[in-house]
Amino acid sequence: MGGCIMRPIKLIISAFGPYAECETIDFEKLGNKGLYLITGDTGAGKTTIFDAITYVLYGKSSGKTRSSSMLRSKYAKPDVPTFVKMEFEYRNKKYVIERNPEYERPKIHGEGTTTQSANATLIYPDKDTPVTGSSNVTVAINELIGLDYEQFTQIAMIAQNDFLKLLLADTDERRKIFSKIFNTYPYEKLQLKLGDEAKRLRRLVDDQNKSISQYIDGIRCGDSFVARQQLEAIKNNKTENGIENTIDFIEELINNDQDLLKVINERIIKTEKALSDVDKKLVEVNRDNSAKKQKLNAEQFIESNKPNLEVLEKRVELCKEEEPVRKELEYKIKEQEQLMPRYDKLFDTEKEYVNELKLIKTKESEFESLCKDIENLNKVLATNKENLQKLKDADAVLVKIENAKTGYDNVKKNLSNIINQCNDYEGKNHELELFQQRAIKANDSWETKSNECAAVEKTFLNQQAGILAGNLRDGEPCIVCGSTVHPNPFKLMDKQITEKMVEDAKNKVNELKAIATNDSNKAGMQKGIVDTLYESIVENFRNLKEIFKEVLEERAINTVSDIKTWSDEKLVKVEEAISKNNGYYEIAKNNVQVKEQIEKQIPETEEQINNNNNKKDILNSDISNLKIKNRENAILLEQLREKLEFQSRKDAESNLNQLKINLSELENKATQALNSYDKCKKSIDDANATIKTIEEQLKDSKNYDLEQLISESNKLQEEKKTVNNQRNDVSIRIEINIGALENIKANLNKLVTTEEKYKWVNALAQTANGNINGKSKIALETYVQISYFERIINRANLRFMKMTNGQYELKRSTESDDQRSKTGLELNVIDHYNGTERDVRTLSGGESFKASLSLALGLSDEIHCAAGGIKIDTLFVDEGFGTLDEDSLNSAIEALNTLTEGDRLVGIISHVQELKTRINRKIIVSKNKVKGSKVAVEI
Repeated sequence: MGGCIMRPIKLIISAFGPYAECETIDFEKLGNKGLYLITGDTGAGKTTIFDAITYVLYGKSSGKTRSSSMLRSKYAKPDVPTFVKMEFEYRNKKYVIERNPEYERPKIHGEGTTTQSANATLIYPDKDTPVTGSSNVTVAINELIGLDYEQFTQIAMIAQNDFLKLLLADTDERRKIFSKIFNTYPYEKLQLKLGDEAKRLRRLVDDQNKSISQYIDGIRCGDSFVARQQLEAIKNNKTENGIENTIDFIEELINNDQDLLKVINERIIKTEKALSDVDKKLVEVNRDNSAKKQKLNAEQFIESNKPNLEVLEKRVELCKEEEPVRKELEYKIKEQEQLMPRYDKLFDTEKEYVNELKLIKTKESEFESLCKDIENLNKVLATNKENLQKLKDADAVLVKIENAKTGYDNVKKNLSNIINQCNDYEGKNHELELFQQRAIKANDSWETKSNECAAVEKTFLNQQAGILAGNLRDGEPCIVCGSTVHPNPFKLMDKQITEKMVEDAKNKVNELKAIATNDSNKAGMQKGIVDTLYESIVENFRNLKEIFKEVLEERAINTVSDIKTWSDEKLVKVEEAISKNNGYYEIAKNNVQVKEQIEKQIPETEEQINNNNNKKDILNSDISNLKIKNRENAILLEQLREKLEFQSRKDAESNLNQLKINLSELENKATQALNSYDKCKKSIDDANATIKTIEEQLKDSKNYDLEQLISESNKLQEEKKTVNNQRNDVSIRIEINIGALENIKANLNKLVTTEEKYKWVNALAQTANGNINGKSKIALETYVQISYFERIINRANLRFMKMTNGQYELKRSTESDDQRSKTGLELNVIDHYNGTERDVRTLSGGESFKASLSLALGLSDEIHCAAGGIKIDTLFVDEGFGTLDEDSLNSAIEALNTLTEGDRLVGIISHVQELKTRINRKIIVSKNKVKGSKVAVEI
């Protein structure tokens, strides 16, 4: 068993597919090589065994109809976990792998379900740490075995539907199958990339041609008819040769325009020089004309302002004549300003005099008010002293009333207390009556029960005598009295009294006696409480009677009820007395407060009267002094007014301001007259100076024709504008054409490079994709797959020739009916019996099975070789044997036996009865509709 072999040793399936419980398949019992049969009812789970192996290795079943989340058995009990575990051998080392899908299971704690996450574990024989996690384990298996899921399912399982599909497939279908198995997708990817690159380069060539065409459309030329015709022809013929001619034409256009631009520039220089000369002459003419006009204006100004100058000169003379008036005003102003301090004195004295009059009036008013206050205070003082005399005994009266109040409160308290005691006495006395009644009743019950108990005991004793009497016989002595004659023996009663009944009666008597004793004691205690309370009531009553000093013999007071009635009556009278006394108390209390307030107010009033008298004296003195000073100020005012021209400072200030205004008007008038005269005279002098300067300037002036100069200037300006426009047009045309030329050259270089690359890439893409005209449509990937296909056919024919006794041989078809369709993987069959070759689809059902089985086995062998010599030690062949006759079945089994050479174990999945008799080693799968499937190994 050397080499790269993967061989299952033991497979454990739990709650997986149709298997409800944990099933174990020991492959070691089947041996290391040969055929074994997996048989059982349809749907029992024969193919599921291979599904389980595929799932535990790759996380996917061999069938493509169910996902891993659908693998949990529908027959499984909730507590049975779903998993697949396999022990396998690879390179003489044993590995253990276990995997479970995601599924719902009952919670370990609590109710409901929870999701069991998918997981996997791979245990290595020579590593301490296993690989865990579904995806990690799948990657580890791919690396360990060297096969992925697709390769493993093609090598390890030969299913009828799959290998028949391979037999009858066309080129495109086989290409897809081989692409997955032999990983030829990179060749297809190369085909697609070459095709995409060819398309991209084609688009790039078109874009570059379009770009060159756009630049050609942008070429400009001058007014030359020949050049325009030539440009139009170039735009209509944009071939590669045409582009070369276009470049020469554009260069010629640029050279011609550059020569033209030089001529235009020389013409512009000449025109600008002529225009500059004319402009200089125009400046001179305009300057001379302006000077002449300025001279004329100056002369006119002098002529018009001479009369005005004479008027202004006369006005200055008049102002000089008013000089004495100005001097007189200045003197009066100075004199008036010297008198102003006296007016200040007058103003201050008047102000002081008025303020003194106001103050005298205010103080006299205060003096009168103060006299009235003193008079009122004296009246209040007299009244307070009179009231104080009336309230001299208020404190003693208040004390007397307070003492009476205390006495009344004590009597009321005692009366309330005795009333409460009477009420309490009535309650306690009522309780005493209840206790006494209860004690009497309990005592009666005890006496009655005692009598009943005595009767029962007596009956019991009599009954004992009756028992003895019942045993007496005439002539036999009585055990009590010894008599042998028994004339009237005691007869037993119908109802029998037992000793227990007597004992129960005694216990009841004792119980009632205890109750009677207890109730009697309670009544006695209550009697003591009532008597004590009565004595207290009587004692309190005697004390109150002494207070009221009443003789009570007139009406009998013998009971507590009488005492309570008397107390209630007295309490009403006492409360009435208290109410009256409270009124007296409030009056007395108020009188004391009034007395205290008066006693406090009398000294305060006396002090206030003294203070006001002092204030009155001070005010009287102030008023006298103010009147003296006021008379003095009145005399001073009279003296000041006699010496001054105006009655007040205000009138003096008004007169002084008017004098200053008059002086200012005269001075301003003189100043304005002099300024106006000086200004007018200076303007005339300046005008005369300007005339002299202009006359000196015009001595050397030339006489030019202004209109002729303007006409020449306009003509030159228009010519300059025209030539500049021509230069701009030519410059822009040169710039555009140079840009177009550069872009055309650049794009032409790119176009040449791109077209060269497109030619060989397109040829390569056409070849790789099988699109060469007139040849078979064989793509690169198909060409590679043909090599695999021919090797598969050669391996298949080794078995197919044997199964058909040398009649049939498979052959790849090398011809195509339609060169437009993809070919290369078509399959024919050679019939050696008649020497014909035909399509493999013409084989009968049995022949097709043999061919497809051979092809599938050949494919398995080729995959094994393509995978680097990796060998799967266990092979599964699924169904298809039911269509074979006996000879064909023998041939098929013989062909399968050849697969077992070299320690290979081949499992045939089938329910064909003939195979059960031919193959001894079996895995039998039995189906139960309720409990799920079971599996057993039979040797």
